[in-house]
Amino acid sequence: MRYTHGDMQRIFQVPFGSWLIPTIGSSLCILLMRGITKPTVFRFLVWTALGQIIYFSYGFWHSKQRKSIKSASISSVTELLPTIASITEQYTQNELESDLASENSENAV
Repeated sequence: MRYTHGDMQRIFQVPFGSWLIPTIGSSLCILLMRGITKPTVFRFLVWTALGQIIYFSYGFWHSKQRKSIKSASISSVTELLPTIASITEQYTQNELESDLASENSENAV
């Protein structure tokens, strides 16, 4: 309903839901973690860090914003690269200039 009827008034709200529920949840997690051994805490932290790296890496590599930046950078690189026509034109001009220079040097001798 948030998307289809965005202007509709929402009557029901969880009492103390913005601070009480998260506080109770965090407190219970900390209470449960007090009874575990140090190697278990270390494993938990390592696996949590690994999971966070995978999660944010996936989000970064598959984000729409990155794809738009990537396509913009590719198009800007292709704009910087010379076209085949301009390269062949420069090559033929240089070749003609070298031919003219060789003819002039032969005529001078």
